[in-house]
Amino acid sequence: RAEAVVRAADVVDALVVTDPAGQRRLWRVREDASGTATRMPDGSEAWPGWEDCAVPPARLGAYLRDFRALLTAHGLRGTPYGHFGDGCIHVRIDFDLMTDAGVARFRRFSEELADLVVAHGGSLSGEHGDGQARAELLPRMYGEETVALFARAKGVWDPDDLLNPGMLVRPAPLDTDLRFSVLPREPVDVEFGYPADGGDFSAAVRRCVGVAKCRTTSVTGSGVMCPSFRATGDEAHSTRGRARLLHEMLAGEVVTDGWRSTEVRDALDLCLSCKGCRSDCPVEVDMATYKAEFLHHHYAGRRRPAAHYTMGWLPVWLRWAARARVAPVVNALASVRPLAAVAKRLGGIAGER
Repeated sequence: RAEAVVRAADVVDALVVTDPAGQRRLWRVREDASGTATRMPDGSEAWPGWEDCAVPPARLGAYLRDFRALLTAHGLRGTPYGHFGDGCIHVRIDFDLMTDAGVARFRRFSEELADLVVAHGGSLSGEHGDGQARAELLPRMYGEETVALFARAKGVWDPDDLLNPGMLVRPAPLDTDLRFSVLPREPVDVEFGYPADGGDFSAAVRRCVGVAKCRTTSVTGSGVMCPSFRATGDEAHSTRGRARLLHEMLAGEVVTDGWRSTEVRDALDLCLSCKGCRSDCPVEVDMATYKAEFLHHHYAGRRRPAAHYTMGWLPVWLRWAARARVAPVVNALASVRPLAAVAKRLGGIAGER
């Protein structure tokens, strides 16, 4: 019956997947789409901003042709996807939000696209809220008189403007308070290469777009991340939370002590460097490398915790023990409880190990 329904839509081909493993693979494609869509085929960044404008379904074809023409006119790229049957379109566009010229183009495109949506009888927000990204443009859809009525109603019920200020009436300009405007414009001096991000550590941190696969607590499936979040249930110990803290560290507004930040250090402390995020995250956030980068700078010129020398240098010690033929002696001493307890305390190793 499912295949008959799909074929009735005049599609090119159809396939009903009944194998559980095949179904999981298909669902992963769907679940990862909001993350993978933030990367263009050449690896460059793409961002939301026009995620859910909608037009009447009968106008969809004409709107999409005009939309693509507008992208081309502004030298932008984006692949529409979403609820085509409902006329609701999602798209991530390769806006340059790191330069003044790129932000100016973002503004011009947004204004022209708002006019285009309205011309096709559509809505600037077909599924989610308007927020700061659309509020400035609402007079183009509703008209100045109706938006003024919104303001009067808000003035009656919220005279002190406490509830979502600037999100519907008296909005901030759509190109202010952009997330990346506070990040450093020049690449940060780092030790790792970050080849997929042009050697730019802040670009690597920007990979996280909040998909939240790192917050899964399911024990089914093939994913592993994020072990520390599974254990603590604390956002600060998820890959997403750590990426956000690194973002704040680079911005320097909330986390003000840079590489010396104890907040970032504590959030990274439980990271196992298991590389689960590198394989499971749809945008391949590599928190293990970010942690190594941070710790290198955090302890530069300072003594590290004892565990960094004992556990961190364990391969060195093991090679030495093998060459010196002292492994049997070390193993024998480690089985003596008092000696083992002292060694673990001095080595910064948990006594329960």
